[in-house]
Amino acid sequence: MVNEQSVGAVIKHRSPDSKTAEFLLLRNRRGFWGFPQGHKERGETEIQTLVREVMEETGIKDLDIQSYIGKITYSFFKGDGMRSEKEVRFYFATTPTKDVRISEEHADFTWATLKDAFSLLDHAKLRQILDRGHRKGLY
Repeated sequence: MVNEQSVGAVIKHRSPDSKTAEFLLLRNRRGFWGFPQGHKERGETEIQTLVREVMEETGIKDLDIQSYIGKITYSFFKGDGMRSEKEVRFYFATTPTKDVRISEEHADFTWATLKDAFSLLDHAKLRQILDRGHRKGLY
């Protein structure tokens, strides 16, 4: 049973002078690379959550949400030792900026090529989301 719902973004940047697309990855304080994502607040739509979370975690305000990619579900143990299940619904978005201001919950960020993003992402389910968007022809 899903206890928590979050929304995440696979964000692509392509500079006007380059044919190479880059994807934004954030490294959390535990050292794992992933995508911007966060919990849905009461009364928010998924898109509102996505825009808010991306802005809070990266400072990016200029975000063009393109398409829904898919969802992942995973289990984890909370601080109180209780098991919880989280569903994260991912969307593909683009931005014209590479200026990122990470939040305190993150240690670092990078703009990575598709190939490098696959290598950096620590969790298989996040690599599956990246692959699903690629197979859909989104990037």
